[in-house]
Amino acid sequence: MNSGGGGGGGTAAGASRADAGTTLLAEVITAGGVTALRHAVTASAGAAGLTDVALEDFVLAVHELVTNVVRHGGGSGELRLRRHGDLLTCEIADDGPGFGDVRVALPAPNQVGNRGLWLAQQLTDGLEIHADGRGTMALVSARLTAPGPARG
Repeated sequence: MNSGGGGGGGTAAGASRADAGTTLLAEVITAGGVTALRHAVTASAGAAGLTDVALEDFVLAVHELVTNVVRHGGGSGELRLRRHGDLLTCEIADDGPGFGDVRVALPAPNQVGNRGLWLAQQLTDGLEIHADGRGTMALVSARLTAPGPARG
């Protein structure tokens, strides 16, 4: 499933799978490490050039996906933050039971919870979700204001 970000459009701004980019952060997701991981994502995304509201929005989106791993994805997973030129991506994966077709939509006002995917979509430039019955992978992306240095 691909979803456009808060800026509209119909496709995610994810990086090509052929371009793995530069890994800025690779961590295991655990319930006890959620806060430390949020701080690490903030520091790494900020060092990559994401600033101000864009940084806050990206970190909140990643945090929503990380807590989904803990609550719904078997309790643990992996996070990879990468830079692809002027694109920052964060891939969050788990080995949980997965789920069928996902429709990212704002739930009814009286429904408690179930806003994480919708928030992640609205707060980033792109959201991709892939679930295959052996787990789920979500990827969010954000454009940096200026391209970074080329790295090999």
